[in-house]
Formats: sequence, C-alpha cells, structure tokens
Amino acid sequence: MNVSRIQTEPNFYNTQNNGQKPKKREFIDLIADNVRNPRDVQDCVAVPRGIFKAYIYLMAGSGLLSVSNFLPQKWKGVRTTLNVLGALLGIVSAVYFAKPFAIKGLSPTVEKENK
Repeated sequence: MNVSRIQTEPNFYNTQNNGQKPKKREFIDLIADNVRNPRDVQDCVAVPRGIFKAYIYLMAGSGLLSVSNFLPQKWKGVRTTLNVLGALLGIVSAVYFAKPFAIKGLSPTVEKENK
C-alpha cells in the first residue's frame, strides 16, 4: 500500500521520484514492456545492455544486406542504399561489442547478491 503525505499546497510536479529526473527510456525498454512472458526479461542470465544492442544492430544490418541481395539489378539505387545502411549497422554493432572491453568500468560486474 502506497501512503502519500498530505500536501497543503498543490504540487503539479511528479513527487514519486523524490526530485530525480525520470530515466530516459530506450528501445530495449519498449521491447521489455511488450513481452508476453515477463520471466523472459527477468531471467537470471545477465547480459549488458550494450551487448544486447549490438546483437540487435547486427541482426538488422545483416537483414538489410540480405534484402538488398534479393532485389532486382535494375533497382541499383535502393540496393546500394540498403547495402550502405547494413554496413553502417554492422559497424555500430562492432562499436557496441567492443565498448565494454575497450573502456574498463563502463559496465559493472553483476554480483550474485544483486539478483
């Protein structure tokens, strides 16, 4: 039960966060909100968010590359655009994969007590 203190003056700001800014939502949060089984998101295996983003970008990039290969030769501009976008997503995924190893202390180690 959430008990709130009585306010004598109206306050139109969000008092739930105790003065902290609300955390910016990422696209991973949207995926987690739309999962049918919440145990899939709250599994005991901890994967850093950067690695998860890298997998998503890698799959999107390879998908764009494969779609561009199935387009006809006469659509050369669309094929080139999809190839460039797929390569860029591959580069972004490589950056997300390498970031935790290149910059120490960026992603904290998960300890058993925190689960």
